[in-house]
Amino acid sequence: MSSTTSGQHAVLRPKGSSPAAKYAFVGLFPFLMVVMMVGVMLTAMHQPSPNHMPLAVVASTAAQAERATDRLTAATGEAFDLRTVGTEAEAKELILKREVAGAYAGPSVRGPGQAVVYVAGAAGASQAQSLTAVLTGFTAAQGVALQQEDIAPLPAEDGAGISTLYLTLGWILSGAIFVLVVGAAAPELMRPRPFAIVAAGWAVFMGFAVWLVIGPIIGAIDGHPELIGLGALASFTGALVTAFFSRLLGPLGRHSPALAQIAGVPAIGLLVILGVPASGGAVSVWMEPSFFQWLHDLLPMPAVLETARSILYFDARTLGGHLTTLLIWLCAFLVLNFVPLGRKRPAEAAAPAVVPAAAPESVSVSV
Repeated sequence: MSSTTSGQHAVLRPKGSSPAAKYAFVGLFPFLMVVMMVGVMLTAMHQPSPNHMPLAVVASTAAQAERATDRLTAATGEAFDLRTVGTEAEAKELILKREVAGAYAGPSVRGPGQAVVYVAGAAGASQAQSLTAVLTGFTAAQGVALQQEDIAPLPAEDGAGISTLYLTLGWILSGAIFVLVVGAAAPELMRPRPFAIVAAGWAVFMGFAVWLVIGPIIGAIDGHPELIGLGALASFTGALVTAFFSRLLGPLGRHSPALAQIAGVPAIGLLVILGVPASGGAVSVWMEPSFFQWLHDLLPMPAVLETARSILYFDARTLGGHLTTLLIWLCAFLVLNFVPLGRKRPAEAAAPAVVPAAAPESVSVSV
């Protein structure tokens, strides 16, 4: 008996992952996003109440200041961090500079049976309402009538004070989602130099587009075209942060296509899921756990939101600090996106050598 075998090279193909693992990875990204969103945001905002909210107390003498602060501390516990000032004018200036959430002037300043709380509604409607509610209970127990005076009210077109939140969300998410789409549809644009150019152009466009929708089209804000520049910086920052995590976690996507979008988990978690409660856009950050108050001065989303508030409602009084935070994030991640994250393999090692197939040989076996 004879048989013939071929000398052709055999091709070894890597085994694919099991269907169960594949489908588990497909659901990993939305699962983590939803669990993180619900868990983090509810932790921050499900029981809002003043937590070391900075409050100025007006008192003309040291003795009056001591009596007022002692009574407030005894009645409200850790709700407020108290700071005494000598005049109501000084207290109002601190509110407009965003150094305190409000100011209280009691009967020793306003006269027997009278008190006033100064608030800034534009700094957050929930903050003004909560501050007034707590102080109303405090003064009512003493038989004192409390008057509220809003020295920086919200405009009629944005009575709930959420326009800055949606401005910020639109800008930040436009950058983050842009990266996730480009990484899947046009990965050649993810190289540092072309990405920086394309993402910057996209950021300018989205800075204008979000402002156009929320401003002239919907009418939630009035004018302020300078916000377009802020939006461009915010969108570009969101894109740079997401691109960095995409490069950092890129190898996971090469080993398993189902994990290609995993970079969105840390990026959106940092930018949005932690950023929303830390921004104070929905609930005052002074009504949340201390961890989010700490994040308020660190993350890019609070920096964008507070910069927008400063431009819209506070005559740019507090522009510098928050804008500096945003620029630090932008510059840091722009540099990080140009830093090599791994050692490149030589071209000849990276590309498999092509070996021409040998001519078939016939082997006869006789039995």
